Amino acid sequence: MKRRLLPIFIVITIIFVSLQSAFYASPAYAQVANTAKISASLLIRGGWVFDGITDKRRPNRGIFIQNGIIKAIDVPEKYPVGKNTTIIELNDEQTVLPGMIDLHAHYNFDFLDQGRVEEVAYNGLVFLANGVTTTWSAGEFNPERVIDQRRLIESGQAIGPTLLSSGPYFGGFRCEYSVKAATDDCIAWPNDITDQEIRDEVDYWAKKNITSIKIKQATPHEMRIIIDQADKNGLTTTGHLANYDVEYDVTTQEAIEMGIDRIEHQLMLALSPEEADIKELSHIVSLMIEHQVFYGANLQMYGSVNLRAKNAAEMLWVDEAQYFTPYAQKLLKKRGPPPPESDWPEYRQRVIELMALYEAGGSNLLIVGTDEPVYTTLLPGFAYHRELFALNDAGLPPSVVLKAATINGARALGIDRDVGSVEENKIADLNIINGNPLVDIKNVRNIKWVIKNGVAHDPKALLESVEGTIGPRDEQDHPDWILTIPPLRLQPIQKTAQ
Repeated sequence: MKRRLLPIFIVITIIFVSLQSAFYASPAYAQVANTAKISASLLIRGGWVFDGITDKRRPNRGIFIQNGIIKAIDVPEKYPVGKNTTIIELNDEQTVLPGMIDLHAHYNFDFLDQGRVEEVAYNGLVFLANGVTTTWSAGEFNPERVIDQRRLIESGQAIGPTLLSSGPYFGGFRCEYSVKAATDDCIAWPNDITDQEIRDEVDYWAKKNITSIKIKQATPHEMRIIIDQADKNGLTTTGHLANYDVEYDVTTQEAIEMGIDRIEHQLMLALSPEEADIKELSHIVSLMIEHQVFYGANLQMYGSVNLRAKNAAEMLWVDEAQYFTPYAQKLLKKRGPPPPESDWPEYRQRVIELMALYEAGGSNLLIVGTDEPVYTTLLPGFAYHRELFALNDAGLPPSVVLKAATINGARALGIDRDVGSVEENKIADLNIINGNPLVDIKNVRNIKWVIKNGVAHDPKALLESVEGTIGPRDEQDHPDWILTIPPLRLQPIQKTAQ
């Protein structure tokens, strides 16, 4: 497993006493500062803790955080915490969890039927308010927008989750839905792309500090080169293997044998319980476990409209439209509800594959990603909890779902030395929730405090700061919401300007 540690300079933003003037320079921060507990040290006492390592909760005897790092757990009553320590006392109904990780966190929207573009600032606040403290964006159409916001967050000028960026898609999907399969041509990923151009692209985005690469609509040869060059740069890789002609550009077995780190959506195309299909799935699952390849099933996306209609009370508990601008709401209402991403047979097959991997002993390989469709008044921060519910509803125990959301995701990205569990010397990304998540996974959405780099934020205040902000405000904003696709073979001066 390739490892990529979080940039060391993110901990600089944790020394909040000396940086408050910088924080107040950020409009996003100014809206929520009064309800954030800002302190160089923090002590959380009482309640329970699910640490992401074991399968059970245990009484929380004290978690001491200093300069954004978990310095001690199970601290004694008279532990020397210092005079300036903020103390959060929990009641017996509250639970501390690790901060959650979304490994398929799209920040892009399509409001105008002219392609998907990223909005990171306010969308990031929605993620954070829902307890998602780290996101990896699984392919970007405006990579620089993500990188720019990442820099603002890391420098303390904005609030949001840790943004682990992916750069653009590697493969024909750089041209979005005009490409159905790897054999289709794309100006941003032409059919005659050379091996050296592929390697140069990997190197270019690696220098931009992306964390992992998303491969979609690439040929087997292209994928082999991408994975090899990613490995040389210490980057992990993931793949969307099936194309929109319902065929594989690269089969699951081929991708595993090439050394891919994660697979998204599905393990096979079959939708029937034929004996040959059962044998094929068993073989693929064995390969996944043998090569320790992680799997994100994206159930709530495959269930989509159908799953939300069936479980409306459990999956639609907030009016998410309120976070879009009034103009954007009108655009989406005029478009009308989208068709389901897939129907029940496809959804049932995804559940079969998920449970096959789990029952074969691959629970450590399960990860959580939303892949929220980007054409509705639904947001991926809330979709994260829809995904937790869907995974539990499919048959996974709550403890397995919670590990998929935390430590498994950290291991899949190679950042588990820093985040993913409640352990000493890790970054203090935590959630304090009301209720026991092992009894009801929906309790995870009952967040009292979300702690990012040692700062406790009120999720209600975060969400209030987002109301009416996402999307174009009027027709004058349209240019910012139209996808432009730069060709791969830019002039040197254009490439330098990127």
